[in-house]
Amino acid sequence: MKMARMAVGPLGVNCYIVYNEETKKAFIVDPGGDAKRIIQKIESMELEVEAILLTHGHFDHILGVDELRNHFGVKVYLGENDSELIQDGERNISAMFGRPFATKADVMLKDGQELTLAGINIQVIGTPGHTPGGVSYYLKDEEIAFSGDSLFQGSIGRTDFPDGSASTLVASIKTKLLTLPGDTQLFPGHGDSTVVEYEKQYNPFL
Repeated sequence: MKMARMAVGPLGVNCYIVYNEETKKAFIVDPGGDAKRIIQKIESMELEVEAILLTHGHFDHILGVDELRNHFGVKVYLGENDSELIQDGERNISAMFGRPFATKADVMLKDGQELTLAGINIQVIGTPGHTPGGVSYYLKDEEIAFSGDSLFQGSIGRTDFPDGSASTLVASIKTKLLTLPGDTQLFPGHGDSTVVEYEKQYNPFL
């Protein structure tokens, strides 16, 4: 497995392009904008996109969804409890920034569900709190996880938006993400990557 990271959209979301270097099949995590730039990157690498995975439904993680879905002809995956949020400009925060935006997902995911995309095994880990349907994606064989806006390096996601819950988020992190092997590398929705063991020891919010 290989991966490319791009900071996209108005809030600099980490968009990850994950691909199988042998087959050139790929999936995208959190295309938060700049769809044309993402397409250009993928086509320059000669990759075949199989799916778009969303960690949650806030606007800054979904602005590129429609253009990418239409261009590549693929489905969008999202935690089931964010299905209404992603379709509501008030709840997904886009209206707060003056440009209401809404879209929808094609496949609703459940906690514990397993996927295979681009020949890569993925476990869906429900990590609600930042949003009701927030999920993280754990690639056990690769020893990495995409934590979205649940857990950052030295911090956690905001919970002061509609639908947020600080107690739910902290519980999600402690019972789901911090129980992964300590050397699991975490790739968040913003900022630099981190490691489970580091966050267990030093994250002041946990």
